[in-house]
Amino acid sequence: MKTTILLLVFGFAAFGFPASRTVSTITTNGEETTTELSDYSEQVAIIPLTDAPELIWHYSVASGLIQKICPIGFNSDFVFTGGWYGAGRMFQGIGGDAAVLWIAEPELETNEYWTSLSTGTAAAETTDIFYAVQKWDVYNDNGTPSDPSDDYLVSEDNTSVSLFSSSSANPVWTYSGAGVFISAAADSPVKSACSDDGSVLAVGGAIDGHLAIQFFSSSSSAPIATYEDTDLTYYPRQLCITADGSKCIFRSSATLYRVDTATGTLEASFSLGASTDCFAISPDGSVVAYGFTAARMATWDGSAYNLVTGKAVPGYYGGAAAVAADNSTIYFGFYRNDYKTNKILRFDLSSSSLVWFYDYPVGSGSNQELVEWMDCSDDGRWMVIGSWGCSAGGGDEVEVFDDQNPTEPVFSINTPGSMFHVDISPDGRYIAAAGKHVHANVMGSGTDVYFAEMDILGIEETESSNSLNLLPVNPNPATDQLNVSFSLPLSGTVNISIFDLSGRMVQNLAETHMAAGSHSMSFATDLSTGVYLCRLSSEDESVTQKLVIAR
Repeated sequence: MKTTILLLVFGFAAFGFPASRTVSTITTNGEETTTELSDYSEQVAIIPLTDAPELIWHYSVASGLIQKICPIGFNSDFVFTGGWYGAGRMFQGIGGDAAVLWIAEPELETNEYWTSLSTGTAAAETTDIFYAVQKWDVYNDNGTPSDPSDDYLVSEDNTSVSLFSSSSANPVWTYSGAGVFISAAADSPVKSACSDDGSVLAVGGAIDGHLAIQFFSSSSSAPIATYEDTDLTYYPRQLCITADGSKCIFRSSATLYRVDTATGTLEASFSLGASTDCFAISPDGSVVAYGFTAARMATWDGSAYNLVTGKAVPGYYGGAAAVAADNSTIYFGFYRNDYKTNKILRFDLSSSSLVWFYDYPVGSGSNQELVEWMDCSDDGRWMVIGSWGCSAGGGDEVEVFDDQNPTEPVFSINTPGSMFHVDISPDGRYIAAAGKHVHANVMGSGTDVYFAEMDILGIEETESSNSLNLLPVNPNPATDQLNVSFSLPLSGTVNISIFDLSGRMVQNLAETHMAAGSHSMSFATDLSTGVYLCRLSSEDESVTQKLVIAR
């Protein structure tokens, strides 16, 4: 059962009382504690609430395509899925109902059709930019679609990279790699990745039979740089890009590579000790989590990666990992060597300690239980994990954990098949999951895509006519600068403040008299990584938005 924590913050200055404030917290055992906060004027009630998570929509196809990637776009408004045997599919996230808004697929000539189509998708977190990377073969039915015996091959290993906005299936631009660049099977999130603002995209593949990565800018279909390694014949795996788009970090076999995206220059390599799909980086690329029979963590010293700490996990193999923006909160997902259960480990890198672990219930049967993917919110508090599931018993295929209350999942989805990708919004409020409609070990196809709201923080506003309008704060996530735009129905005193999730004011941005109309203001902030509330208030109204700080 989920406990609701109610925190009330009252400001008395507006009513003629002193400006000191008191926070009252009702704890889980019924005790009340009070904390006196520093003086600020013109404050109003903030009431954070935690509500039960809920599944918003579920898209399901019994056979055919298999969706294996489901990145969430800016403000969680859209989800752009991809996978095997089908094109990219755009869904509305918040407020959606599982209806496909549009489909992105290759352009073909008369009588042509595609086979072996794989679609990889990537979504920017701070703007409306989406990418599709597709690979396919083309056949011509010779004018007789009912008779496949006279069909002939037109071309194979076609590759395209396209940029989209959420509103249209018509791409802003498309790059064709025909005859030059062949993408890896573009059906998973480890083959391509984009920066948080979508300005840089990295696509893994091959040129003349050796490993290659092409880097694109959102402004042009022409690659800005290419990295090639003629000694490597494998496609890059676990391809990641830093939040600012400056570095691409990936592995090939048991070696990590770090490449500058602007020049395509190799900056460093690092031995991982074993070839493993358990691999994740921090948003700034300074921390790498990896491992096979042990959970290992390495950090960047400015010129090289160095092993910092590791913990053996006897009887288990590493499946996936996630690193928060604080460069300290790290999650690992391990599966037992008999493939019947999973284990989650949460580390604090700053102290090289294991903070907590969680053992899944043990399942049974011949189907393998396997950790496939993990992701965590920017502040590291919320983590979602996707797995294959057992034939019988075991844990659900999608599970969400709260780092502050990790004894059991706060939300889970029991799917009919196996999950291949999960994604979580930067603030941890929304998750998406995608996978195969039957178990990964079972012959068959079909897909399931889920979108759910954790509703980890609801804000009860003051009663008003809603005429006070606070536009989306940007950028969000922010680092050291943020812009606040709003409109006022009447002139008057305006207060803009930032609160933490306990209801404590952490920064008073502005308090000034302003005229009616539209306004935009920029502010500097040195707040640490985390989730905050940005509140705009006038004399009798207030509106609040969630703000993520990521450093």
